[in-house]
Amino acid sequence: GGLAVASNPLPYSGVVGLVLASVAACGWLLSLGASFIVLVLFIVYLGGMLVVFVYSVALAA
Repeated sequence: GGLAVASNPLPYSGVVGLVLASVAACGWLLSLGASFIVLVLFIVYLGGMLVVFVYSVALAA
């Protein structure tokens, strides 16, 4: 996720990379059997990423 942000100058591409990395990590945890923890972490992470995305788009505009 951090590599996607560092290698892409556009905030849109960086946020998409971070969301895909979080989906992959949640999928890995789901395969281990921690379904409730995955749901909570994913919802909290996407809420935080929404704030970061809006802030970075506002700075880029």
